[in-house]
Amino acid sequence: MRVPLKTWAKNLLRRLATFGSDTNRPNRRRNREIQLIDLLDRRTDLDVLGALADAIHPLAEGDTFAIEHTAIALDANVFLRLSGHPKSADIIDYLGSRHSAPLILPGQAVQEFWNNQLQAVDTVSSSLKKKFDGLKTDFARVDSNFGPYASEIGDLLEQFSSEHGHVYDEATVRKTEALFEVLQKRALVPYVSRQCFREIADQRKRTKTPPGFKDEGDGDFFIWVDMLAGLLQAQQNGKEFARVVLVSQDKKTDWSRAGKAHPVLVAEVKSLVRVPFEIWTTDQLAQEIGGAVM
Repeated sequence: MRVPLKTWAKNLLRRLATFGSDTNRPNRRRNREIQLIDLLDRRTDLDVLGALADAIHPLAEGDTFAIEHTAIALDANVFLRLSGHPKSADIIDYLGSRHSAPLILPGQAVQEFWNNQLQAVDTVSSSLKKKFDGLKTDFARVDSNFGPYASEIGDLLEQFSSEHGHVYDEATVRKTEALFEVLQKRALVPYVSRQCFREIADQRKRTKTPPGFKDEGDGDFFIWVDMLAGLLQAQQNGKEFARVVLVSQDKKTDWSRAGKAHPVLVAEVKSLVRVPFEIWTTDQLAQEIGGAVM
């Protein structure tokens, strides 16, 4: 019998208290947080200019990295999209059985999924599906005298279905449960001390340091710091990886521009763990996994 999606999310939140927090090695965790404070507060060197130059004028032939050697972090806004993706079965199977590099789920992302994404499934999905299907049917009957309006609105409906249809697809909920099963078995779920980083979060927002200066709260900032803490912990535990990827649908410029991660974020990852950093959409992840399993 499958456990309801809310129960999976609750269980995952409970596990954050111990799993990924390295409670058995408090000194190692404290040292990681000191490293992160030094990095985020600019007490260590950062090659932002080099990252900016690479973003503006990328080399024609750069290094290529297999996805098997890529540390993958998941943002809160991709849980349902991964589950509702046409290649969701391949994605879940790959992450659960074949991916050898770290799989990181920032603790902040779990909270935001519960606070934001899960609410859409519980309170909106059934009603939205009924209304959306009815609206599509009505516009299919629209008289041709309405001219381009019916066509334009029809195109918008199809675009909405393509980008947000996962929210009201009942199968998505079942697949999300399968994704959570994989995450509970395989993912590192790191949390940093909120108190220790609160002042840095304020300073970075005032100076428009990414990520998160486009938002009122500090959620994006703590997704970032939790991810960085997970990368450090993975390295300390002997995990090897040649690249870091954050899978996110967030298109704000405090994360990326035209598909390229903000140079400051790239420079911070490079300074911390000495590997490149990229931001992918769920489609990019599915494409890379598809190439790996062929």
